[in-house]
Amino acid sequence: MAKFEREVDPDGVLPPDERARRAEHKRRAYFQRLALKSAKARRAREVVAQGAAAEAELAALGGGAA
Repeated sequence: MAKFEREVDPDGVLPPDERARRAEHKRRAYFQRLALKSAKARRAREVVAQGAAAEAELAALGGGAA
């Protein structure tokens, strides 16, 4: 939490309660962005896996590029 407090008030001029409030908002935003990036990566891996499975199924059925 100290890291976020230093980022929102590097000069230490804000009252402690305001600094804590802003730091909490910054921390929440950071973890929300992290969760969004993670979800996008999982979704992308799933799409690639589905594509590979579809290619394998097509090849097993005798189709595919010649």
